[in-house]
Amino acid sequence: MLAPFTHLRPLPSGGGVVYNAPCMKELEKALRGKRCLLFIDLEGTQTTHEMIEVGAYKVLLKDDLTVKKIFKPYHAYVLSKHRVGPIVTKLTGITDLKLKKEGIPFRLVLQQLKKYLGKDFDDCLLVSYGSQDAHIILASSENNMDASTDMARSLVRRFFDYSEFLGHYLRSEQGNILSLSNALKAFDIEFEGTQHNAQADAYNLFLLFKAFVEHPEKVHSHYKDAIVRLGHMPSPVAKVIRRLSEGKTVTPEDWDALTLEALK
Repeated sequence: MLAPFTHLRPLPSGGGVVYNAPCMKELEKALRGKRCLLFIDLEGTQTTHEMIEVGAYKVLLKDDLTVKKIFKPYHAYVLSKHRVGPIVTKLTGITDLKLKKEGIPFRLVLQQLKKYLGKDFDDCLLVSYGSQDAHIILASSENNMDASTDMARSLVRRFFDYSEFLGHYLRSEQGNILSLSNALKAFDIEFEGTQHNAQADAYNLFLLFKAFVEHPEKVHSHYKDAIVRLGHMPSPVAKVIRRLSEGKTVTPEDWDALTLEALK
């Protein structure tokens, strides 16, 4: 179900909409009151889904959810117990040889992430685009018994799937969740860097979050389109919403006619 667009109010005269501060109540709830976010992207092996690359940006927010500070990124290639796999190599350019030369153990990645987050480690929300990143940490923990299981689970408990949240407001024409690059295009932003590079993906996720907070008028426009594309509404409701989205007037008589038509 689409979430309500909570930060709009009518003009006193009834003409148009005023956009309040960019903070949305639904986003505030999703962030659980956190002001430290770790925008993170992970690449994993083809079959076992072990971590082979991590890119992350620590970001501190102001009370209105705009950006207070962004830190230099954390990036590492990670040694996996199993082979990368040809499909993943084709997508990411990461090979088994590259990991052998440049990769570090998963246990060391956890330690470095803890150091990178510093005093915010226990109170920082991990923001990903999709749920697969949390599964990659769990898979890596299962395949690396020398790593801290408690630390891995602590991170997994604090994941926030931004794609699911954004899906309440932006959808494809078919009603599906948008890819990261297409979601950026909805805000007139081109993807920076190379896709399936963990550091680039993490940075572009940050750009998407920032655009959402700073441009509520664009969110509102896409939200109206997303409502129209809902496929499970009763026919009369769908027709009313579509007419309104086209700028047409719907009267009580129209509503009666549409509901009667649906009963025939």
